[in-house]
Amino acid sequence: MKNIEKMALLDHAGSPYGLATYSYVFFLISCLIPPSFYKHYIGEPDLMFLDPTAILFYTLCVISFVLGMWFIGWLFPATFVKRTYTTRISALSFLLTPLVVGFLAMTFVNVYLIQHFPAILLNLLTQQGVDTKDTLIYNNDTSARIVFIPITLIGVIWWAFWRSSSLSIAGWRKRLVRCFIFLALMSVAIYFVLIVFRAILIMAVCGLAILYVLRRTIEQKASTASIFRIGIGVAVFVPLLFVLFSFLRGADNWDTQITLLLGYSAASYNRLAAIVNGNLRYPFAGRGLYLSSVIVHTHLLPLNEILNPPGFLDMWGTEFAAVSKAGLSGGLIWSGAFGYIFSDIGWFSLPFVFGYGVLYGFIWRALKRGQIIGVVLYPCFGACILLWLGPNYVLDQPTEILLFTAAILACYERIFAGHYETNHQIKVSH
Repeated sequence: MKNIEKMALLDHAGSPYGLATYSYVFFLISCLIPPSFYKHYIGEPDLMFLDPTAILFYTLCVISFVLGMWFIGWLFPATFVKRTYTTRISALSFLLTPLVVGFLAMTFVNVYLIQHFPAILLNLLTQQGVDTKDTLIYNNDTSARIVFIPITLIGVIWWAFWRSSSLSIAGWRKRLVRCFIFLALMSVAIYFVLIVFRAILIMAVCGLAILYVLRRTIEQKASTASIFRIGIGVAVFVPLLFVLFSFLRGADNWDTQITLLLGYSAASYNRLAAIVNGNLRYPFAGRGLYLSSVIVHTHLLPLNEILNPPGFLDMWGTEFAAVSKAGLSGGLIWSGAFGYIFSDIGWFSLPFVFGYGVLYGFIWRALKRGQIIGVVLYPCFGACILLWLGPNYVLDQPTEILLFTAAILACYERIFAGHYETNHQIKVSH
């Protein structure tokens, strides 16, 4: 009986159910932070401390999400399948070609940034990374023109890692693929260090960790101890990554680092508490603009003309004043994914989050069936669950670019991959 329970826990480790549990536990821990400790570092009242409305709302959101997932699992049951692919070219070339092309493109972008913005390196060395971020992201469209390259490469990295276990490669060939996955990830990391932007890099690392846990589980090589070590590793590495970027932006003492760590994590739930209790309202709330930046701001859909949304910077800038008006620290604006959704549609957030669960259900099922859209999108979606404390990322720009990446890789596989054989089904059906 204990072995069965142990396997059930392992099966959930990288699933949306397990990831939602981790985020929910972090939310509850945040609601238990002593108000004196919180106020000392953030300089605002601790509204989330044992707040019944915030806890009820967040709990119902998690339940709605799980129900949406369960509904798709019940309607279209699926289990992981172990597949062996054949390719029309060598398996090594099949995996390395997209990786090498992406790596070279990413290297070109990094060189381009350094050549055209020579102040980048000086700003990094003098801890003035904020100036770099403002220059490259907020004051011109340089990042907007080239951001698709690193995100596309992230999708290729996830694809190569997942597909490598389904191809007959071993020895030095397998080590070479791993080497290029590492090099590609490092080229992405260099890019985001140069522009001092951490969110997507954290998503890339979390997504890769999720795939690794799932792969170990499918191959029945996982154990409670190994999953625990991976979880601890991610829990330590991500904050260290955050601290590094904060240092590059000028945070040079531990008090400031702790303030920023709390400010970009637990403080989001303090703003969520303010929103659900009516103390905080964004100027553009209630217009559906916080549900999906891609759908609202794209010119390919009529919603852009119907909603007539403000520019991203205009909308983003108003959040600071709104937070300050609510008596909270004006430099911290995140209200968590559920907080932003509530600001637009109130308690109708629950059916909306149920829809999120339905979407996740389809992507989770696609991953279990080995379909390319699941391989590329699920790591992003899984990371978004872990980042529920931040903006509403699921229907944001990375998803749009990753859909494009999945389409390109699907065409690539159709041309260069042959048939696959389903060896057996793995008993991970959650």
